[in-house]
Amino acid sequence: MNSIKSQKIEKFLEELSSSSPTPGGGAVAALSGAMAASLAAMVANLTLGKKGYETVQKEVKKIKSEALRYQKELLKLADLDVAAFDAVMAAYKSKSKARIRKSLKKATDIPSRVVLLAKKVEKLAGRLARIGNKNAASDAKSAEALAQAAQKAADENIKINVRTLAGLK
Repeated sequence: MNSIKSQKIEKFLEELSSSSPTPGGGAVAALSGAMAASLAAMVANLTLGKKGYETVQKEVKKIKSEALRYQKELLKLADLDVAAFDAVMAAYKSKSKARIRKSLKKATDIPSRVVLLAKKVEKLAGRLARIGNKNAASDAKSAEALAQAAQKAADENIKINVRTLAGLK
């Protein structure tokens, strides 16, 4: 599979809907978080330099910078999630319990990072919904909702990996 960030959306969706287990829910969780961060950055851009928002310029500029940083990190995590799950599948084929445990741990760590970053994006988007350009309030709220969805989806990946790890004897 090509890097998610270098794929056209149509190709990514084609791969996502195939019978291959990757990309899957973990990659989509990270990608949803990245899209939420992008929307937050857009709202920041629509606020910066606009009349009526002079008092929040410094804060909005900081929010934009953070949102763009989180977007890049979340996009990387989408690819890392695919690699981590592929490693889990390879570990099962090897029948090595130690290798399986190690790969499941990594496959749990990545969505944990997604949850953490998506919470930060949700907070940024929520703040923008209050102080940002009122004409883009629905975009800020959409970013907030997407960030929440990213957290929920990543949490489901964490839960299944933790259950699987607990079941290994």
